[in-house]
Amino acid sequence: MSKNRKTKIGLVSISDRASEGTYRDKGIPALEDWLKQALLSDYETVSALIPDEQPLIEATLKRLCDEDGCDLILTTGGTGPSRRDVTPEATLAVATRVMPGFGEQMRAVSLAFVPTAILSRQVGVLREIEDHAALILNLPGQPKAIAETLQGLPSKGIHGIFAAIPYCIELIGGPSIETRPEIVKVFRPKSAELPEIIEKQVIEPAEGKADSAFIMLHGLGADSSDFAHFREELIACGAPMEQTRFILPSAPVRPISMNNGYPMKGWFDLFSLDNIDKEDEAGLLETWKIIGRLIAQEETKGIDRSRIFLGGFSQGGCMALFSALKMTRPIGGIIGISCYLPLMSRYDAEHVGDGILSPIFVGYGKQDNIVPPPFTEISINELRKLGATDLWSKGYPGIEHNMCLEEVQDLSDFLERCLNGNP
Repeated sequence: MSKNRKTKIGLVSISDRASEGTYRDKGIPALEDWLKQALLSDYETVSALIPDEQPLIEATLKRLCDEDGCDLILTTGGTGPSRRDVTPEATLAVATRVMPGFGEQMRAVSLAFVPTAILSRQVGVLREIEDHAALILNLPGQPKAIAETLQGLPSKGIHGIFAAIPYCIELIGGPSIETRPEIVKVFRPKSAELPEIIEKQVIEPAEGKADSAFIMLHGLGADSSDFAHFREELIACGAPMEQTRFILPSAPVRPISMNNGYPMKGWFDLFSLDNIDKEDEAGLLETWKIIGRLIAQEETKGIDRSRIFLGGFSQGGCMALFSALKMTRPIGGIIGISCYLPLMSRYDAEHVGDGILSPIFVGYGKQDNIVPPPFTEISINELRKLGATDLWSKGYPGIEHNMCLEEVQDLSDFLERCLNGNP
């Protein structure tokens, strides 16, 4: 089974009154909201709102696993001691193996708030059929308790159960699940294989452990080999990157409209070099999702966000600048070389994330014949309007669509300031 396929998650709210329409169900919306905030990787959900009837609960859990192919099934409601609370009984009835640690940890989280948590009978189980398996977990009924159970209480040193869910899903043959580390940080043993997000070249430090990371995106039609020696060039100019891990992704092959639909490696479709009135918003958002996952993976490896850098040349630089608008939190630095800011007219300061507060470097050739310098200059002004307060930019006379030694030196100085915390 492919670990890169989309995760399918079943959401079951169990309530007599909500299923009858007496009141609005809060369980499924709470689960959907939390998943939307926490998950970076692709997923789809299948939902069911049903009464507290054990045969119906059993049938629903079986259908979600056996027919719908759900990898993870989350139930909410029906876990108390009242006679109508039969969710644990139904869950155990369809189980092939019990996972007692999940129930124990769910109660541990709730006990941090209320002593009545000991009344909860939540269970975690596996249901395994010939060619598929699912993890089934009973969650609390209240939205606040659902979020606390899933993500834990970091301030109190209490782990949520979701930290262990992705690795469990992988162990039973399911796909990889990636999360936003600020919501919940997934734990995998060092020996566990990490999800393959995109084809990439990873260059580790020659000696010792990486203490920083630089994700560098190539231009249209190129590939990761374009920047295979970039770290050495930066170090030669004084950038303190001896312990920096370089991640060099290769863009997927896609038809490029500007080239009459000819397929080539590109981060998004491009329609014209003369104007940017028509842009591939879907492609930009698709690549931003990949970038977000790459950044999160470095955080999972132990690299602090303040020491993660995102850069790119030409189309890759466009993606780096676009990412500054989409990130909810700053990173160590964003670098755009010979590029422009996509979708400028779609964003205003109110709808831009705090990634715009990252240190930003923008360099470009004054004689660039691919990305007209006015595009870059307008983009620089727009970034400042959108909230960039630490932005360094420079145009290099006589330089076309490429980097010069002076630009590499300036970028090295920028990186030295960011890594060493110099003003």
